[in-house]
Amino acid sequence: MARRDRPRAGVDDVVLVPVSPSRRRRRRVGLLVTTVLAVLVAFGGGFWLGQGGALDTGRRIQDLRAELRETRDNLGAARQDLARYRADSEVSDQAGEQLRQEIRALRDQSAELEEAVAFYKNVMSPGAADQPLQVQKLEVAPADGERRFRYRLILVQAGDNRGYLSGRVDLALKGLRDGEPETLEGGELLGDGADLGFRFRYFQELSGILTVPEGFEVSSLEVTARSTGGRRAEVSRSLPW
Repeated sequence: MARRDRPRAGVDDVVLVPVSPSRRRRRRVGLLVTTVLAVLVAFGGGFWLGQGGALDTGRRIQDLRAELRETRDNLGAARQDLARYRADSEVSDQAGEQLRQEIRALRDQSAELEEAVAFYKNVMSPGAADQPLQVQKLEVAPADGERRFRYRLILVQAGDNRGYLSGRVDLALKGLRDGEPETLEGGELLGDGADLGFRFRYFQELSGILTVPEGFEVSSLEVTARSTGGRRAEVSRSLPW
C-alpha cells in the first residue's frame, strides 16, 4: 500500500494572532496561581488551607479574646486601686490638716495656760512690791460698727494684797488729724455711761467700746491707772494701734 507523505509545515504556514495586554495578564496570573497551588500540594499546604489553618485561626482568636478579658480585668482592678488610693490620699490630707489644727489649738491653749499661771502667780505672791498697781493685759479689737473698737484692760495688785486698791483709769488716743499730732481724751471716745473706776483686792477687768472720730489717724492707745487711798500708785501702758 502506497504511503502518502504528509506535507511539512513551512514558514508560510505560521499565522500570527495578536494577543491583547489583558489576556497576557490573565495568563500570567493563572500561571502564578497554578504554581502556588502546586507548591502547597507538594508540602501539604492543601490540608492546612482546608482544615488546619481554620483550626489554628480559631484557637488564635480564642486566645486573643482570653487575653482581652484578662487585660480588661486587670484594668478594672487598677482603676479600683487608683480610686482607693485617691480616697486614702484625701482622707490622709484631711486627717493631716485636722491634726495640724489640733496642734495649733493645743499650742494656743498652752500659751494661755502659761499666761494664766504667771498671772495668778503674780497676783497671789506674798510680800511687798515696788509697784503694787500693774496693768496685766491691754487689748483692742474691732467691734460692730464703723470705726468702733472694744478695749479690754486687766489691773492687778501685786505683792501685799491684804487691802483693796481703788482709783480710776484714763484712756487716750494719740495720732494725727490733717497731718498734725493730736491726742484725744477718753471723754471724746467713750459712750455715755462708761465707767473707768476700779476697786479690787487681787485683780479687776475693765472693758468697753471706744469710737475713733472720722479723719483721725490713730498711732497708739495710752492707758493710765491711778490708785488713791493708803497705797497710792500710778502706772501707764501704751499699745501701738
